[in-house]
Amino acid sequence: MSAVVACVDDAGRILVVKQTAGPFAGAWLLPGGNVERDELLEDAARRELFEETGYRAKDLRPVAIYEVQSTPLGTFHFVVHVFRAGAVDGTPLSEEGSEVRWAAPSEIEPHPNLAMTLADLGLIERDRAALVRDLAAIGTEMRRVF
Repeated sequence: MSAVVACVDDAGRILVVKQTAGPFAGAWLLPGGNVERDELLEDAARRELFEETGYRAKDLRPVAIYEVQSTPLGTFHFVVHVFRAGAVDGTPLSEEGSEVRWAAPSEIEPHPNLAMTLADLGLIERDRAALVRDLAAIGTEMRRVF
């Protein structure tokens, strides 16, 4: 199980991090990661946000849950809980080997995984069928379950 955080500033920019590991290594995605044993989802989201970006969020609200898996099945399978953050505090600081930045959605060509989430959050407009095709092209299925 994973928890990720969508942070949007007053200028409409999103906070993204460059992934260093996993099936989407090298891609710019929302900050987040695995939920540790006996850890609450919201606590995991806060911890991962701070570890990956140097920012802390006081207000988090759950906005979506996705099932993300490889096609063909077997390489990876995640249940991803997406939170939307209120204002964040801190100084940007990325993990070793990663990068963190604020970017307008129009300034980046989002990874298909990020594009699906941003579209569902109403931060970009994309054709749903095109998003599904883009995900299939990289061997990924992503299904919103909440």
